[in-house]
Amino acid sequence: MADLEEEGCKPVRRGDVVRYNVVPAAGLFAGQCVLTGVSVSEIQGWPAIPPHWIHLQSEVTFLSTNHDSQDCPDGWRRHSRDIGQWVMDRAPILTWLSHVRCVIGQAI
Repeated sequence: MADLEEEGCKPVRRGDVVRYNVVPAAGLFAGQCVLTGVSVSEIQGWPAIPPHWIHLQSEVTFLSTNHDSQDCPDGWRRHSRDIGQWVMDRAPILTWLSHVRCVIGQAI
């Protein structure tokens, strides 16, 4: 949460999920503040192991996605998104936020 706070994402823990804001640069939500989240259980290995699931409100949809509602309140889904090789050559939070923005940039 400290990393998210340092990047201005305004993280808040809600039960088993940390919610935070990102602003994607491209796509349907470009330039808009989008509330997203990550399960607390997925950040236990941070920063050595990145999270896999990205929590988004149900209005954020994709052409193709693997999603479920585990750890999500009504109106939310988590989407399975592989970040690829996790390279630690820059601050991990910057890599993670770039990944999340890119995923949201693919929303339809």
